[in-house]
Amino acid sequence: MTLRSWTASAGIALAVASFAPDGTVTSSVAAQESAGGSVRLVTRVIDGELASGYQPVVADLNRDGRPDVIGLSTRIGELAWYENPGWERHVLATGLNRSINAAARDLDGDGIPEIALAHEFGTTHASSVGVLSLLTHRGDPTEPWSIREVDRTPTVHRIRWSDPDATGRPVLVTAPLSGPAAEPPEYRDAVPVYWYRPDDWRRRTVTSDGQGVVHGLLVKPWQAPAGDAVFTASFTGVHVHRYLDGEWSRDTVTGGDPAPWPRSGASEVEVGRLGERDFVATIEPWHGPQVVVYREDGGTWRRQVIDEIGSGHTIVTADFDGDGRDEIVTGDRGDTRRLHLYEAADADGAAWSRQVIDEDMSPSGCAVADLNADGRIDLVCIGGRTANLKWYENTAP
Repeated sequence: MTLRSWTASAGIALAVASFAPDGTVTSSVAAQESAGGSVRLVTRVIDGELASGYQPVVADLNRDGRPDVIGLSTRIGELAWYENPGWERHVLATGLNRSINAAARDLDGDGIPEIALAHEFGTTHASSVGVLSLLTHRGDPTEPWSIREVDRTPTVHRIRWSDPDATGRPVLVTAPLSGPAAEPPEYRDAVPVYWYRPDDWRRRTVTSDGQGVVHGLLVKPWQAPAGDAVFTASFTGVHVHRYLDGEWSRDTVTGGDPAPWPRSGASEVEVGRLGERDFVATIEPWHGPQVVVYREDGGTWRRQVIDEIGSGHTIVTADFDGDGRDEIVTGDRGDTRRLHLYEAADADGAAWSRQVIDEDMSPSGCAVADLNADGRIDLVCIGGRTANLKWYENTAP
């Protein structure tokens, strides 16, 4: 196991912005290296030889009260999990092809989650079977799990469990990447978002109004009412979907990058809090370089580009230092292969500082959870080009 401690590097945070009449921030990069961030993360390697890592999933898979980590790879033909705290590797299933996303949730109440898996992925309908399967343990979760197919939707890409009506009965939300007629580089076609109840696994539709590439899918509580909201990020921006009175609604949060199609919109979406204020964080455009923060002002979500990173593919938020303000984590999975943390310089979030967490991580996916039950939120990231899976232990006071 490798240990590494990262603290902030030299520099001062800057934020120079001018606002267009529609509320868009027209400034460029707003974050500079931090002179002394309050977040301290210790790097621990879970797996240093995980080729084409794409997504980490955190869940207690053996009912011992400790969160374990699934490390999903798009190129390896097996799905494996790592047992906390020693990170022993166990194989869940073999014979898989192009696994792209997984989501864990305990459906039968036995304390061990079932795992939904999207595999046989391709970016267009012609290249994608798009299999949605469900994995269930056979008694010993360290032995291979059973797997059964529940649906096929070409280009199925992101999947998340959700409790949209706050009843405690989870449903699975899935987002294909592109529509039936979509072809690169334009990908012009409508893209649906689907949902499933586990009692019948019948395909239902959240919306048919996505356009282009729907790359980001986020499930989180958001403002009112109760229940999870479902966010999507696509060529037409960020939209929030809520399940109210038995029907799904769809509202635009922001159009994202205003550049012409297909460089428009957003690729990833997250939400966070700055004290009592909500914010939205995105990567823009698809696989793009811009780290963007939206803050609401008089009913308008003002756009502020706080950094440019190369090729962004994941973004998460959490209050790592316990000051009531969420930090943002993302990074470049391209040439620089670097993981960054952004910290609001004040309660308003007008300025953000940046600190380097890791210079050997090309983050394809990240997740946040308290892995060692010390009351602090930790970070888990998986690197595609760097072929690694790491836990960043939060040691902030």
